[in-house]
Amino acid sequence: FPGQIGGSLGGRRFFCGFFGARPSGDNLPSMTQKHDYILTVADVAAHFALEPRTIRTHLKSGALPGAKVRGKWMCQWQDVWSAERGPFPKGDRQGLYQKPMRSRRSLAAKLEVHISTVDRYIEEGLPTRNVFGSVRIAPFDAETWLRATYGLSISLEEDEVRTS
Repeated sequence: FPGQIGGSLGGRRFFCGFFGARPSGDNLPSMTQKHDYILTVADVAAHFALEPRTIRTHLKSGALPGAKVRGKWMCQWQDVWSAERGPFPKGDRQGLYQKPMRSRRSLAAKLEVHISTVDRYIEEGLPTRNVFGSVRIAPFDAETWLRATYGLSISLEEDEVRTS
């Protein structure tokens, strides 16, 4: 590339920078950029109830949008929601969909029913989301549907971990 100093090392080409006139004043590139990449691989894995290695695989393949920030994969909520096969939350409802999703098995355990009961709920219209081939249920959707369909008022928030 014209104006760049570079070479090769071990068969790989590299470029060190520019020679000649350097940008100055207002033309200097900013070293800090504001971004909304606030979710780590562990955060996304917990949200989807999947393993972190699964999330990394999808980030590397591009199936899950994200960016490397200081060498670590990071995501935005919009990236996470785009990976869910379901309606995109808008406005004030976005906070409701930032809570960890439930698998069929974890929903069955929370409701203290057999997993086949959850499967029946899904057949009857319980809203689900497809996350990389796994069925996931947003707690808000399940609470709303169970209240409307069966008159059940139950909180599906994740169980709190108590330490003594």
